[in-house]
Amino acid sequence: MTNQYIYTVSEINNQINNLVESNFSNVLVKGEISQLTKNSNGHMYFSIKDESAVLPCAMFYFQNKLSGYNPNVGDEIVVEGKSSFWVKGGSLKLLANKVSLAGQGDLWAKYEALKKDLFNKGYFDQIHKKSLPKYPQKIGLITSITGSVIKDIFDVFKRNAPYLKVVVRDCRMQGDGAVIDLISAIEDFHKSKVNVDLIIIARGGGSLEDLWCFNNEKLAYSIFKSEIPIVSAVGHETDTTICDLVSDKRAGTPSIAAEISAPSVIQCLQNIDFYSDSILSIIKNKIEKSIIGINNIKKRHGLHKGKYILSNHYDKLSRINISLSNIKFRKKIILKNEKLSSLSKNIFNRLNSTINVKKEKIKYLESYSNSLNPNNVIKRGYSLVYDNEGNILKNIEKIKNHDELDIKLSNGNIKVEVLNIIKKKR
Repeated sequence: MTNQYIYTVSEINNQINNLVESNFSNVLVKGEISQLTKNSNGHMYFSIKDESAVLPCAMFYFQNKLSGYNPNVGDEIVVEGKSSFWVKGGSLKLLANKVSLAGQGDLWAKYEALKKDLFNKGYFDQIHKKSLPKYPQKIGLITSITGSVIKDIFDVFKRNAPYLKVVVRDCRMQGDGAVIDLISAIEDFHKSKVNVDLIIIARGGGSLEDLWCFNNEKLAYSIFKSEIPIVSAVGHETDTTICDLVSDKRAGTPSIAAEISAPSVIQCLQNIDFYSDSILSIIKNKIEKSIIGINNIKKRHGLHKGKYILSNHYDKLSRINISLSNIKFRKKIILKNEKLSSLSKNIFNRLNSTINVKKEKIKYLESYSNSLNPNNVIKRGYSLVYDNEGNILKNIEKIKNHDELDIKLSNGNIKVEVLNIIKKKR
């Protein structure tokens, strides 16, 4: 007995804590709620029991983690979380991440199993995610035309990107036949000639059972093999389906999906201004470098003093020609003179050709610069509205009746006074 190690209370409790946290880091536990306390600080404390045992549980910030379920004493539930041993008080507690009714718990187990399987197959790997087009012209929308989701999406498109064309595929979004209809909808966009740049799959929130069709392996495969980028906007931000995980981009809500799918008109105009300034700067630098290059060519010794050099060589050859009486040498000298004359012409022709090419390039760059003038965007029917301080107005929040505004059009400006402000109905 005297040779056996004697633990302190802290030591044995820490040992127990290590064993608990290493062996029960993510567990599913089924039981009946026997005690339940919801504190004002956002934390919920409860116990679950079966026929022979009780387990204390805690869920921190429970309102952010519960999706459409309000726990009550007596409910048969499944808790997902990790075990934690309180070293100081010597008590065990299950820290819950998710709580669902027992029937939902079976679905949740299936969901976790499918998620693990698809993860191992690489369906969620970032390397397979397709980039969304920067400036889409046509978007395909898979949703129910009878729900509120389609109105929310079109409101965003109308406000931000009225230039977009949207092709809607009416589809079942829950219940029997929903999976087959969703897969068919994706295939329809691939087989048809509408040529959409992007597909949005959108549905409002609901319970795990309502969203279960989006946790289907066949649907996941259809999304994974899609050649068209897909944005998933299924349920609320707290809901995460297999469809969300395998899609190229996940949006917390349908409205967010509409916002991230296409840039607004204002963003496009700002991008045009940015790229226009960048292009003008590049063109200016190229013109300056070209002028410097032409000047350097003019200053090169062989071209700047070409006549002097050729004349020098000609004089030398003439003297040699006079000094030689042999007819054979005279013929060689005549041939050399002809080659030198030809070389002289070629040098000056190439110099003039190089200078002409540079001049044409400068003219082209100047013409290209003018074609990218941002004012040409306004000529296509857009206008810019400024307040009396010269700031661009993006909405009506800062406008008051009788404010004087300045509207810039393609061929001039209009001074107007605000008579009435009509806010857009939502």
